[in-house]
Amino acid sequence: MKQSVTLKGTKGSFVLSLDEAASFVSIMKELNELLEHLNSEQKRSKEVQKEILLEIKTGNRLLSQEQQELIIEEINSNSTFLIKTITSSVVTVTKAIEWQKTVSLQMEVQTIRSGQVLTAPGNLLFIGKVHPGGMLRAKGSIFIIGELMGTAHAGFEGNINSVIVADFHTNAQIRIADSVQIVEKKNEHPDNVRKNEFAFINDLHILDFHSLEQLKKIRPNLDKVIGGLSEWV
Repeated sequence: MKQSVTLKGTKGSFVLSLDEAASFVSIMKELNELLEHLNSEQKRSKEVQKEILLEIKTGNRLLSQEQQELIIEEINSNSTFLIKTITSSVVTVTKAIEWQKTVSLQMEVQTIRSGQVLTAPGNLLFIGKVHPGGMLRAKGSIFIIGELMGTAHAGFEGNINSVIVADFHTNAQIRIADSVQIVEKKNEHPDNVRKNEFAFINDLHILDFHSLEQLKKIRPNLDKVIGGLSEWV
């Protein structure tokens, strides 16, 4: 008869695997028996009990919040295991939609005026004009076709690998993660507009600018993660 619960040791921790085809009642019954057996073995050997990290894998089974709480309570009450994670090979529709928004390229065609803020959950392709006092924010990178006279903040949750691609107008403010730089206005000559460049965090953790010809070299995986699956799995 196939076991509903399997415990295997790894380097410095244990993995508890739950049979995805078994009923939850069977899983809880076998889990209780397993923990009682382990407790008996520890008492017999007179070993000093210590906390051991435990990862729980549910396979193609998605536990409800109530089921997770029951398993956690059983393990916490009857063992010295310290639960590290509970992982599954499946996701909820809500989480899948959230992931899709995060890795996809959001396109916006509009004008951002003073006081307005446009926020994207992932990467942002913006076509239009950002007036002074307006702001673009994205968790990922920002690509601008148009005029940037306000603020562009890429990687606003700390992603230092984000970039900002734009024709940087004078007096624009550029932010990537926690780094900030202002493109200062020197005079009215149009040559002062920084065209066809991108902003990025360099190896010295400083916000820097480079020509678009170097974008692929400096961020070789940029085109692979926009809408891709590898960043999430």
